Amino acid sequence: MTMANPPPIRLHPLDPGQAPLLQTIYDASADFFRRSTGQPAVAGQTLADLQAACQDEARHILGIFWEDNIAGIIDLRFGDPGPLDTRLGLILLAPEHRRRGIGSWALRILEAWLARDTPVEQVVAAVPANDHAAQGFFLANGYAFTGQSTRVLAGDTRMRLLEIRKTT
Repeated sequence: MTMANPPPIRLHPLDPGQAPLLQTIYDASADFFRRSTGQPAVAGQTLADLQAACQDEARHILGIFWEDNIAGIIDLRFGDPGPLDTRLGLILLAPEHRRRGIGSWALRILEAWLARDTPVEQVVAAVPANDHAAQGFFLANGYAFTGQSTRVLAGDTRMRLLEIRKTT
């Protein structure tokens, strides 16, 4: 869906006190966690993720807010894989917010901020080789495959991840 005017989206850093907000996204996205890890997110995972982000200067978990309600998250890490790169570890929207342009707008807002206020030159992500929807999302937003891939263990399944990049 293409929107002529920017929707009412804002990105805001989440802290451990907002674990219940993040939990609503994890709970609504059980399908994602089953595909990527073989099981739903475990109890307490949101608090652990937010605490880990607070203890790591390079990692940030941003809430994607639509009309003041949390719609999703972006988990990112500065300086990964290179000093002028930012890695997108996860962009996850609750199912009712998917396929409405919200993820693309959130990504544009993030990229504009990175280009304007940080030394970041490239945004990097890894998408599952069998997740054509995720690949299509990034390709539609100007990312390109690098030809690099890695294999990771997700639950009991080996998954191939394809690296994609975009210059800011």
